[in-house]
Amino acid sequence: MAMASVEKWVGFGSAMAGVGLLWSRMPEHVHEEARYIISSLVPMVMSYFNPNEQITISKYGEERFQQNKMFDAVSTYLSSECAGGASKLKANLSNNRKDKPLITLDENQEVADTFEGARMWWRLYPKAPRTRGGVIVSLHPRDTDEPPCFRLVFHKRHRQLVLNSYLPSVVTRWRELSAKNRQRLLFTNHTKDGKSDWSNVPYNPPTTFDMLAMDPEKKYEIINDLTAFQEGKEYHSKVGKAWKRGYLLYGPPGTGKSTMIGAMANFLDYDVYDLDLTSVKNNAELRKLFLDTKDKSIIVIEDIDAIEVELTTKRRGKKAANGNEIDDNRVLIEFSDKNDDKGKVTLSGLLSFVDGLWSACGSERIFVFTTNHVDRLDPALIRPGRMDKHIEMSYCRFEAFKMLTKNYLDITEHPLFCEIEQLLNETNTTPADVADNLIPRGKRNNEISQLLDGAPADVANNLMLRCKRKRDADECLKGLVETLKKGKMHSATPPIDTMDQAKYKKPKN
Repeated sequence: MAMASVEKWVGFGSAMAGVGLLWSRMPEHVHEEARYIISSLVPMVMSYFNPNEQITISKYGEERFQQNKMFDAVSTYLSSECAGGASKLKANLSNNRKDKPLITLDENQEVADTFEGARMWWRLYPKAPRTRGGVIVSLHPRDTDEPPCFRLVFHKRHRQLVLNSYLPSVVTRWRELSAKNRQRLLFTNHTKDGKSDWSNVPYNPPTTFDMLAMDPEKKYEIINDLTAFQEGKEYHSKVGKAWKRGYLLYGPPGTGKSTMIGAMANFLDYDVYDLDLTSVKNNAELRKLFLDTKDKSIIVIEDIDAIEVELTTKRRGKKAANGNEIDDNRVLIEFSDKNDDKGKVTLSGLLSFVDGLWSACGSERIFVFTTNHVDRLDPALIRPGRMDKHIEMSYCRFEAFKMLTKNYLDITEHPLFCEIEQLLNETNTTPADVADNLIPRGKRNNEISQLLDGAPADVANNLMLRCKRKRDADECLKGLVETLKKGKMHSATPPIDTMDQAKYKKPKN
């Protein structure tokens, strides 16, 4: 028996030697084809013996243009539903949840989940260098890391259940949790390791439209416009327009442009993205930032006339018969060199998101530009269709003043109102300056306290409050009158240079 076994092994060795000899005599192209066939068959054989399948959910898409929302959905779902079965967790006390730490899975932590009797396993894989043959490689400049990803493993017989029911249920649960823990956010862009990204803080602006100091008719017009936009999904789809709207807020400093943005965010319950163009390197980074914004958001570029980033446009004129140039309103865009490290954000790149091909990537978005000098802006930037509604934030007039006194002093009438109305019409005073004069300075009520000494507590408190309000109103409004009178005198007095020129100006013959 042992002898037979030895003979079998000897025969097997001889056969292998013959195969090796035959392999060495074959042409090289046959070797390549054989290797290809073997490499193709190996995965098939392994899959036959392996009963499991897997799905990878990366943090970003293939081109890194936009963050994968499915990654956020899985992260939120697992933190809420499966974190109890994990042995390694991470706790983060963020600005969004000051009262409760945010618990998430740690890297390389595996958790199990059950859905309709089927068992699944999730694992979070961290960033890892892209390597090939021991050398780190990357398809993206300055980025040698694979993004984090979740990997879902399940038995192959549950494939249709996972694709058609389980993953959709994860998305549904994510939306429920997001709505339940809704926190309005203020985003700002920053650059880290050569890449632009958004960071956020909780955003709870105190101003509402009821408190906004401006002409009531203009205020209601803006409210109606915002309401029509928010309810206009079917209309925009019907006419073939992207569901977006642009607002240009212009006026002198202190007239309430930033306050208006806060009131809009409160009214719509939208997040706000404060885009700082000066920290954006080029159009490609600008594109990535826009694609990373969420729906139901307000994208703001403040003081766009003062931005030092070169939004390069040139107007080419045509020669008329007399040799003068006629502006034909055609815009030439200067494209930056792809190899230029400095790069440029161009007007063309900005407009492509406000009203161009990329404006349809996302829905229910509002673009807001603010400026102190509307005359300095390129007409191509503020034409209808891009900035659909132009809102002038003007100086404080009497109707806006009454709103401020109601908010700050809780009064609707006063003997000084008539004088203040006349002074407001004769001066250009901003709502910010008026509001500063209406803030009570908080002086003590010692004299009133002595007069009410011995009175019942509730009566004394009532009288104290009424006396304090009256005294605050009197002092604040008197101070405002003095401020307005000084402003009127200052505006009526010509500058010194002008007076000197008039003094030494020669009379006409």
